[in-house]
Amino acid sequence: MSDLDRLRTERDSRQARAARVDTTRYSGAVNRYLGVLGYRPDDWGAPGPGRVPPGVVAKTGLVLVGVDDSPISYTAVDHAAIEAELRGWDLRLVHVQGSRPSAQDAGARLLDQLAERVRACAPSVAVTSRIVTGAAASRLLVEGRHAGLVVVGHRHGAASSVFGVSVGERVAVDHNGVVMVVRIPGWPPGPGFAARPIVVGVDGDDSPAVGFAHAEARLRGSELVLLHAGRTPRVEKVELFGGVRMHRRFVADDPAAALIDASAEAAALVVGRHGPGGMPAGMLGSVSRAVVQHAHCPVFLVS
Repeated sequence: MSDLDRLRTERDSRQARAARVDTTRYSGAVNRYLGVLGYRPDDWGAPGPGRVPPGVVAKTGLVLVGVDDSPISYTAVDHAAIEAELRGWDLRLVHVQGSRPSAQDAGARLLDQLAERVRACAPSVAVTSRIVTGAAASRLLVEGRHAGLVVVGHRHGAASSVFGVSVGERVAVDHNGVVMVVRIPGWPPGPGFAARPIVVGVDGDDSPAVGFAHAEARLRGSELVLLHAGRTPRVEKVELFGGVRMHRRFVADDPAAALIDASAEAAALVVGRHGPGGMPAGMLGSVSRAVVQHAHCPVFLVS
């Protein structure tokens, strides 16, 4: 086989693999980011024809994402834009910084670059940006008080934690809605990422986390794994409910360890913000905090 034939074979293989994966609105959104090499405007290209998914719902909400110049923050913007696109919601980029003029100029350039990235990869998303000053967690909570979803990186800038509590954890505890804390080792990922399931930690089928996870899986067109951790493992059950293929998985393991292990093959985890019985204000439950600190994929925290 000549070098030219080998290149053609590799190209055809990549295209065939992409065609198999690109079967849902979520995979279509993710795959647009797979062709983006980095976070410089020169790396971005206009989206190909037919890449905007059909059936975008009416705009009824807002996704807000905290932005700084860290790599995980850039990744958080990608995930926030994808969630906004799936929901048909607006996206707002918020950069928290000091009051120095030089910092404001740098912040404005950063927001402009990331907003252009969103427009290139998700042209159906209405994106705005805002610079605010103050403590990162406090300002994000104020800015996101009316947002349907707040997205943060698991570390946020140089001053990423106070007394061992990260900005992501602070926002996850105190925001009264759903928070997505982005943890992922590299983005864009390989082409199989969009086919991964949503995994939810189950401590009761009527919990808000299970309801949110089912809705998120249906929105993405993905499968859902309900992970029951306890002393006695049982045979996995598979059922179809509300258009979502659900796998009930029972493992004899610590809940936090089981969820972290499952996160390596998940598109996202969903956990309750607090454990059974609730926790004092200003604290995450032990399972949710361990997952936020150690998961291998983004984590949704739900009240």
